[in-house]
Amino acid sequence: MKLQHSVLSVALLTAGLALAGTASAQTQQNQTQHQGYAAYNYFGVGVADHDGGDSIVVEGSYEFKSPYFVSGYYRNFDNDAGSSSDALSIKLGRYFWLSSGLTADVGVRAGHVDFGSVDSNFWGVEGNLRQRIDQFEFYGGIGWIDYTDAGSDNQYQFGVNYYIDSNLSVGVGYQDSEYGDGVRFRGSYHF
Repeated sequence: MKLQHSVLSVALLTAGLALAGTASAQTQQNQTQHQGYAAYNYFGVGVADHDGGDSIVVEGSYEFKSPYFVSGYYRNFDNDAGSSSDALSIKLGRYFWLSSGLTADVGVRAGHVDFGSVDSNFWGVEGNLRQRIDQFEFYGGIGWIDYTDAGSDNQYQFGVNYYIDSNLSVGVGYQDSEYGDGVRFRGSYHF
């Protein structure tokens, strides 16, 4: 168990250094022009209908130094058989402005998931695209996760968020998570 925590720590540190090395690729103008981007500064709650049950997720993200952010979530899954499981994840990422309203982000994440009879740590990488058009934000992304005790998994997500105002958004999407794929509804407060 101690070895798994050491491996996760080294993976996070290595990814952080790799992401820090790419900082010079973005111009100073973009860094100062877009500090505090709402898509990376939020607290949200969501519900999802998976293949074999439902989950509630509490999530958040904080842009600690533009364009770097840390995000995470806690997911509680209730399966159709009547038992409950949970997952916890943290992600360190960087976003890039590609054009007006279009951003891409990449990141590494690590966490722990309870599959019922098997508990597993995991780490992975992911990338997302976001396009903001007026009050709508369209997004999509892919990722790869390696579970220490349960193999690996390709994951994806896509959907749309509607910004009611600059601080509140609601959204619907389709997502593949630790517990399978399904429709997801969410509400977020942006700061």
